[in-house]
Amino acid sequence: MAQAAILGFDENTAWTLLRVTGVAILLFALWRLVDKYRLSATGPEGPSQELTLPSSDSLRVHKTGMSHNSSPWVSMGKVTPLHDFDYRAVEPLRIYKFSPRYFLTMDINSVVHIDSSYVKRIQARQDIVRQYPGALDCLDSGVAMLNELYEFLVQGYLPHRYPTVFRFDLPAGAVENLITSETLPITAPADRYETLQKINRTVDEDFLMMLPSPDGDGYSLQSFVWAYPVGFDPQSKLGLKLRDLHKPVPGYKEKLASSMDRYFTKLEPGKVMYRVNFALATNDNLCERGEYHLYPGQEPTETDFDLEECYVRCELQTLFALPKSGGKVLGVHLYLYPLREIKDVGLGMQMAEAVDGLKLGNVPGFHRYKR
Repeated sequence: MAQAAILGFDENTAWTLLRVTGVAILLFALWRLVDKYRLSATGPEGPSQELTLPSSDSLRVHKTGMSHNSSPWVSMGKVTPLHDFDYRAVEPLRIYKFSPRYFLTMDINSVVHIDSSYVKRIQARQDIVRQYPGALDCLDSGVAMLNELYEFLVQGYLPHRYPTVFRFDLPAGAVENLITSETLPITAPADRYETLQKINRTVDEDFLMMLPSPDGDGYSLQSFVWAYPVGFDPQSKLGLKLRDLHKPVPGYKEKLASSMDRYFTKLEPGKVMYRVNFALATNDNLCERGEYHLYPGQEPTETDFDLEECYVRCELQTLFALPKSGGKVLGVHLYLYPLREIKDVGLGMQMAEAVDGLKLGNVPGFHRYKR
């Protein structure tokens, strides 16, 4: 017990400390064995899902095991953890903002949003992909970018932003989704379609992944998780250049095509831009593949509909860059609001003015396009 003497303890005190330390270690090991989260039935058909959330003190002890600030993802920017986050208590964001003119602008925001609709939405995404497998795809040239996005979400974002929802299991080399019980390997699966499926079953965001076009002219869509398209089949967009993706959009070629290509080139990791758009819908379908816009040469048709069944469809779009592949990722989170809600919160007249005002902005063709 020479070390005890050096530290200033007598031999009896040292043995007492050793015994106490041994008991503490044993209790900690037992705590780790029984520290489990309780989940009830999943999916919309069963009882409402319940998650027993750890206390703040437990979270401070239960380290994630991987530090975002020392990971390869530090260039993506600082992730602020939501330590006391309870998805069941979080209402979907109210992002509707109606402008009397339509200008295409972007600004900074978050990448992934989780709220009380999470379980229902994740189930809906799986149902959509079963019906439309083409909602997930990736060209050979986009695999490295897809894998990088997956590993950023799993390693560098989700367990750090939402530690009460996603937990590292380092011995298993995985991250556990404590709501759905999905296991996410820390490294992207070898099968690209499994990687796409994992993303689709984990977050309620569509991701459109772009890289410089093979011919060096602009950017092209080389991979996507696209469960909620509006008026088209995502397969018709795979491989298209950015300017061709927006070909039907009035004013894009004349006002934005060249500047957007330059903007994509200059966008660096760590800067996340966003924009919000809106459209009126006569149903609450998440996946809307039918005719939705009015293109040149087409004439509007009259259709009977019930205003009580109409919705405002808003997309929160985020744009960010990946550090290794150089990929640019457009994330889209869809929100649907009953038209009645817009009236109830006193924004009915503002929305009507915004619809009429589409023809007054710097892209007046939007008024017809959005019919």
